[in-house]
Amino acid sequence: MPNRPKRKKDMSEENNAEQSEVQAPDINIGDFNAILQIIDVASTRGAFRGEELTSVGTVRDRVSAFVSFYTPKEEAKGDDDTSQATTESTEATEETSE
Repeated sequence: MPNRPKRKKDMSEENNAEQSEVQAPDINIGDFNAILQIIDVASTRGAFRGEELTSVGTVRDRVSAFVSFYTPKEEAKGDDDTSQATTESTEATEETSE
């Protein structure tokens, strides 16, 4: 057999090679919240048999705990304002009683 010349890769093959590189999955807390909603809707609609409910509930509880742990907590601005207002109110009361 005669030696065939090696053929050059065309642009589509190069693009396919670049696209085939593995990328890290992109998942976030919103996705886990969606999982919780899907489980809730599916169980409300009767998608699970009775013997499956324990395992589904266990997974749901674990996902819920994960979401609760990793969801950023908003600092309670109202608590700071309330404590400052309470302090000012207490000081005004003390001045009035003197």
